Amino acid sequence: MKKPIAILFTLFLLTASFGQTNEESHQLCVINILGAKVYEKPTFDSKTLAHLPVGKTVVIEKAVDSQEILKIGNGFSLKGNWIKPKGINGFVFSSDLTDKKAEIGKNQFGHNFINVLGSLIEKKEEEKMVKTDQGEFPKHFEYKFYENGIYTYTSWDGCFDHVTEYKNLSLSEVYHQMVSDYGIMMNGNEFQVPMFKEKSGNTLKFEGGGATEDLQIEIKDNGTIVVSSYDCT
Repeated sequence: MKKPIAILFTLFLLTASFGQTNEESHQLCVINILGAKVYEKPTFDSKTLAHLPVGKTVVIEKAVDSQEILKIGNGFSLKGNWIKPKGINGFVFSSDLTDKKAEIGKNQFGHNFINVLGSLIEKKEEEKMVKTDQGEFPKHFEYKFYENGIYTYTSWDGCFDHVTEYKNLSLSEVYHQMVSDYGIMMNGNEFQVPMFKEKSGNTLKFEGGGATEDLQIEIKDNGTIVVSSYDCT
């Protein structure tokens, strides 16, 4: 039988290992390109007090469980709970936030982008010969391996396929990444979000801007989420 002092020492070690509250672990980053709304109360029916810009980091003061969902379109909503940030009056819905390390910046067109894929680990290219009625032609593949996913670019006969397979990310994180990747600026200063069209099984279909075709998010049974599209010249 262990002596009381030994038991107390063991409990102290367990508390030190698993019971610490590192403030950084409670930091969240806004990943909604349009900004995160701050509501007066933890409900969408309450007054909007402010907007937090994309990239804004907040520290959780408390979280409020909720059955509410953020509706994107008919058949597609994002789940979450309500966050009360420190130093901010009001509540933010968590689907606009991430606890991942997010890169925020400006793209070549001058609008904000986010990147929750994480660090680039490896990239490679290859070509495969494909037989057609007109003969054999090369099909070009590029792969980029990230901490939180794999991006595959395929070039073939004037068309280009884009497939990103995400892991370790929630649907809301993938959705906001897709908006960042495929949204376009209109009239110089208005950011147009890809329009949700319909849900078919586990696939969410969107209207992409410009030459983008068949933009969709597919939710796999194993938890992997895949965003794909193609465009042609």
